[in-house]
Amino acid sequence: MFSNKKSHQKKRRRDSYEYLCGNRFSNSKTYDSENSSLFTNDDDDSNEPIDEAKNAITDMSLYVEPDDPTLAECGLWIKNRYFTKRKLYRLLPPLRWIPAYTLEDLKGDIISGISVAFTIVPQGLALASLAGLPPQYGLYTSFVGCFVYSVLGSCKDMAVGPTSILSMIVLPYVLIGGPQYSILLAFFAGCIQLLAGLLNLGFIVDFISFPVITAFSLAASISISASQLKGFFGLHYTASRLPGIFSKFFSTLGETNYYDVILGTLCLLFLLPFQLFKDHRFPDMNWKSIPISKILNSIFQLLIIGRNAMALFFGSLIAIYYGQNVDKDGTITGNIFTLTRQITPGLPSFQWPEFSVTNGTNVIKPFSEVYEDIGTGIFVLSLVGLMESVAVANAFKSEHSRMDATQEMIALGLSNILGSFFGAFPATGSFSRSAVQHNSGARTPAGNMITGSLVLLALSTLSGYFENIPETVLATIIITSVIFMAHPSDCLLIWRTSPIDLLPYAVTLASSLFIGLEFGILIGIGFSIMVLLYHMTRPHVFTITKESPHNYPFLYVKPDRSIFFSSIEYMQIKIFQGLNKVQHRGSHKKIVVLDGEHMFRSDSTFALGMKNMVNHLKNDGITVIFYRLRRQVFRTIVGVSMHPTSFHNCRTEDEVYQLIKQINENRLKHSTSICLPYDSNLMNNMKPSSGQLMSTNFNEFGSRFHWLTQSF
Repeated sequence: MFSNKKSHQKKRRRDSYEYLCGNRFSNSKTYDSENSSLFTNDDDDSNEPIDEAKNAITDMSLYVEPDDPTLAECGLWIKNRYFTKRKLYRLLPPLRWIPAYTLEDLKGDIISGISVAFTIVPQGLALASLAGLPPQYGLYTSFVGCFVYSVLGSCKDMAVGPTSILSMIVLPYVLIGGPQYSILLAFFAGCIQLLAGLLNLGFIVDFISFPVITAFSLAASISISASQLKGFFGLHYTASRLPGIFSKFFSTLGETNYYDVILGTLCLLFLLPFQLFKDHRFPDMNWKSIPISKILNSIFQLLIIGRNAMALFFGSLIAIYYGQNVDKDGTITGNIFTLTRQITPGLPSFQWPEFSVTNGTNVIKPFSEVYEDIGTGIFVLSLVGLMESVAVANAFKSEHSRMDATQEMIALGLSNILGSFFGAFPATGSFSRSAVQHNSGARTPAGNMITGSLVLLALSTLSGYFENIPETVLATIIITSVIFMAHPSDCLLIWRTSPIDLLPYAVTLASSLFIGLEFGILIGIGFSIMVLLYHMTRPHVFTITKESPHNYPFLYVKPDRSIFFSSIEYMQIKIFQGLNKVQHRGSHKKIVVLDGEHMFRSDSTFALGMKNMVNHLKNDGITVIFYRLRRQVFRTIVGVSMHPTSFHNCRTEDEVYQLIKQINENRLKHSTSICLPYDSNLMNNMKPSSGQLMSTNFNEFGSRFHWLTQSF
């Protein structure tokens, strides 16, 4: 007998817990109003009957507070939740593809790894120059991300390393604190990205709208190209913002090195055709069963992949053999071209980032002041890095696989954290190199290991030759890479689709150009969110004056979405404006029918606002009828201090018409605001004791915390 009682008690606890988690209505029936001629259902058949809400509230009397879990049970839950085989396979993707790895996979990964290496070495040197750093820092950034992503990455085509946008954002901070600031930016940006991945905060990227992204890309393209005019013309000045760049460029234009201009123009003429015709394919041609077109396409693709490396190679040869100034005794005194800075040969050493600026043992600038210098850049770099990485992963994901944004954030965050120990600046996924990896036939992320190994080989054996690279060649490589990143035609697309979106577009573009990329993206996101919130606070409230079958007029109100605190006042204004149309329809009772079919959720401010509005209308002799309220909205409105005996919800069109007739025939008092027969059992069961209410609140919090951990 005791065991049966205990079993029944556990069942009641389980039912109560399922109720609090919102699961007890999974099998509830829905209200079908297809036959309604006045109140259409708009293809939404998810409206639940009020009886289910009554039953739900009645079941609260069965609630029994569950026992507190023991420490052992908590440990077992954590083990089963976070330390499972499925979680391990998700954290370490190689465990999934290594058992099925074949020689064909190895062949594809080797080819793609070599192809990306030929691209990343010259780009790394150029992007380090763009960031205001010595060229070897670009290679430091290139190899660390390759090794980390090959172990933690989930996208086979992703190529992690330096990018032009991140390099341009890093530049103003390097001008303040040198390479140390770029390393700290990589460390802290990686920490934020790793934390975002662990907390599953990938939805943050969704707040960056298309107008903001395209305006930011256009501003970045203009700013990056303008910053390379210095290297292209052989000038010497320091500037990071667009106004300062143009001001100093024109003031020093008389110091132009024409040898740099000539060499840069030759490189530009060499690189532009490959960039313009990179998607070109030769038509099918065969000669004596030899696939001529296939051979030509393969050769052309190799030239496209190695175009930057060839530009560096031939530019360096010209600088060495034709640009050196030699004295009569054979001593080299200089070069007619502007060359890169002296490069530290060899591999980088592993060391912790320095969090304060020191001179020997003396602290020149403590970490608090360092953080004031780089604080904005940390969040901007982490956000833009996530945006680029997730965009690349989405662009190259296969048809049969799903992009794991959480894993991408973890891989990117650890790449930046570990990269900072080797002197790297912030890195992310690169569109151009990912396209090379994809087109080269990458089969798994293991191709990144080949790329990283070749970058290390270049660092250890070729670093001495990097000193002979003309800066105009690096500037040309960057310019030809970013000028096609801009799409001014997107402005016309935005104008044709949603002209209001030109506001965040213009704000982002102007602020990015004149204030800085790191501030422009934040201002653009903030302005875009303001526009979004404005639209959220202005729902479409459909109001129309109708007549019932008994020729009684009433105002029909139907909002197109849920109403929250930000839009309750706007809806009240719409209702009062609609009532002005009913006041001149004779001496009939004034009635408002509020259709809640599209109101899925609400909040306390909405409920209080509805209470005040109903009371105000009641004092003016106007009756409000609620129609088809959903369960959550029903419970929210009942939760305020409205008189519960007058709150009910009409479920069908016939009930609404019958109620309107009764009101106009004075069968009900006009002060009754929301009308259906009063159910005392329902209202009594809605008033739990203080102990029940406290237990309910704690268990409601527990169910919400359980839902939150599901996202991890």
